[in-house]
Amino acid sequence: MKLVVYLTFGISVLVKNYLNQANELNNMKLLVLTSRYTANRDIIGEDFGRQTRLFSALKKFKHDIGFFAADYRKFEKKNVKLHGINISIRPFSIFHFFSFIKNLDSALKSKEYDFLIASSDPLWGVIGYVFAKKHDVKFIYDLHDNYETYATYNIPFFRHMDNFVLKNADLVTTVSFALKNKIKPIRAKNVFVVQNGADTKLFKPMDRLHCRNALKLPKNAKIIAYAGSIQRLQGINLLVDVFNELKEEIKNLKLAIAGRFVKGEEKYINLDYEGVIYLKSLAQDKIVRLINAADVVVVPNPANAFTKYCFPYKVVEYMACNAPVVATDVGDVGLFLRRFKGSLCKENDRSDMKEKIRLQLQNKRAKYGYRAAAMSNSWENIALRLDKVLKENI
Repeated sequence: MKLVVYLTFGISVLVKNYLNQANELNNMKLLVLTSRYTANRDIIGEDFGRQTRLFSALKKFKHDIGFFAADYRKFEKKNVKLHGINISIRPFSIFHFFSFIKNLDSALKSKEYDFLIASSDPLWGVIGYVFAKKHDVKFIYDLHDNYETYATYNIPFFRHMDNFVLKNADLVTTVSFALKNKIKPIRAKNVFVVQNGADTKLFKPMDRLHCRNALKLPKNAKIIAYAGSIQRLQGINLLVDVFNELKEEIKNLKLAIAGRFVKGEEKYINLDYEGVIYLKSLAQDKIVRLINAADVVVVPNPANAFTKYCFPYKVVEYMACNAPVVATDVGDVGLFLRRFKGSLCKENDRSDMKEKIRLQLQNKRAKYGYRAAAMSNSWENIALRLDKVLKENI
């Protein structure tokens, strides 16, 4: 009997030690190198977007995650915390370049990181790769968009540098399957798709009338809504044109728009039409109300070098609220919406967009199963898939 007790105790100790060692291997240290601003928004101050939301969810798997964020607008130097993540914000400009590099070098020296992840701009890909190699840290290049459309690509010879990093990174993650296919001629192995997602606890169905009252929107109108950057690149001008045609046919039709103008786009996009309600930039909780206040929400992306490879946050956010959606069939959007009749319209086709919006305005919200489909792209589920990729490649 004593022998059995001793053996049982000994085995339990061995198992405990093994699990502790396994946890130590699985609990990784990651430094995320990113811009403070993406999609025209402060990702730290507004707790917005892929970087903060994805890595906050990943931290729940007991990883030690830090951020090193470049501030090229306010040029602030400060340390903050967000969802338990330590964030170093450092100024970045031509005049701050060497101090920025020095601070990044010190950050990598201060901890034995397992991974350095560069995201949000190809410049961080090049800088991150150099310093990851210097400190013998595995390097992940996160292609948040088609970086060829970014201003950084105007730097002489930058394309060659970026392609070198793309070929030689330890891992590459892309925001869409379309982008993964695009980079195949340069990089085919160890490329993993990590799409954008939504906070499904925040983005959820709510009472339409309550949401209209909260935003002071007309109670009895038919409302088309759009939330996002205001620029021709993402088709807001096309949506305004379609609305102006539809309002001649549909009584009391309104178009509610929330978002910031991309610099310079005010010259080309006119929102001063009867029936257009411009709500300017809204906090995330109010975006949820706008989506739920609408009779139909729209993703009007035309086909171009940016939209063909991006994956809009708004697609999953709209779906998580179970709101009737009309989106152009560009990039990965069709993968999500093809099963929902009337939700996809042809790219760059004003007539088809008009027809699909008209159809969706006639439908009732209760018939949709968008939310169930959106749950696969909750940030928690995306982080779970990324966690698996990291553990398999450490």
